[in-house]
Amino acid sequence: MIKFFRQIRLKSMENNKTSRYLKYAIGEIILVVIGILIALQINNWNEERKRQHNDLQLCEELLNDALADSIFYQSRQEGLKEIKSTTQYILEKPESRKTDSVILRIVDRAGNFFTYSGFRFLSNVVNNGKYNIQELQSKSVINTLRQYSLQYDYVAASIKRLNTINEKELVPLKKRHMNNFKQLKETPKIEILNMIYDDEAVQKSTFIIDGYINDALKHLNVFQKDNRALIKILRERINNGT
Repeated sequence: MIKFFRQIRLKSMENNKTSRYLKYAIGEIILVVIGILIALQINNWNEERKRQHNDLQLCEELLNDALADSIFYQSRQEGLKEIKSTTQYILEKPESRKTDSVILRIVDRAGNFFTYSGFRFLSNVVNNGKYNIQELQSKSVINTLRQYSLQYDYVAASIKRLNTINEKELVPLKKRHMNNFKQLKETPKIEILNMIYDDEAVQKSTFIIDGYINDALKHLNVFQKDNRALIKILRERINNGT
């Protein structure tokens, strides 16, 4: 088409038909501009398709990470609840303590006060999502992810504090009652256990630790709600985009 206009324009120049030459010259320019605009539109369309594809891929990756977080922090919650049951057992009056499964677990790990001496914590969503948040297209996904990351910071801080206080309070008490724990291992009797637990220092440390456990559980419960909200919105985004 452009070649056709060029041939007419050249003939017009040869025949000194200036007005006709200008018309065909302008027509040629318009065609070039239209071609450029079409090319730009196609390029923008391809770029938008790439962004949408990348967005869905990121959402799928984040969904897998959120599901992994759900399983991981469910285990954290179960572990904290187990410690909570032990602290409550320790803080009970001696006559209220019974030789149940709690004591059997204590005997199995004689030498330590709790099943867990420290908790690991990490979030696949937070670790991976912070690098990709600017590439996401959905504002609702971005806002939910930011809220999720914020609540994770509270969870991480509360577990750090719990790990620190466990180390600070329990390590000296484990050394102090090392022989008693050995005796308990050899002869699992409630009297020996009460002797350990009724130590004033053990009672005081357990009360302090119990407060930190409550704080960690509080933040963890909110975090799990945010986790479910994130999973829901990511699934909606993926279903709507496919």
